[in-house]
Amino acid sequence: MVAKKDIHKLKYEEAMQELEQVLSDLENGSLELEAMIERFELGKELLAHCQELLEKAELRVREVSQVSEDSIENGDMNS
Repeated sequence: MVAKKDIHKLKYEEAMQELEQVLSDLENGSLELEAMIERFELGKELLAHCQELLEKAELRVREVSQVSEDSIENGDMNS
């Protein structure tokens, strides 16, 4: 289990794997209330981290696409 302070260090795939484990733990129903709340909080933070990583990836794709489109429009095929 990842510590909350280390979530920001996870790659997207790692965070998703941790999130899937949290969901599995919650669905299992064998956790005590306090442990369930802690897992829920961890899951919420993992989800936010995944969304942030996806937003950054989308921005990078848009930037690369825009540069490519600009290069094509300007006739510069070397960019």
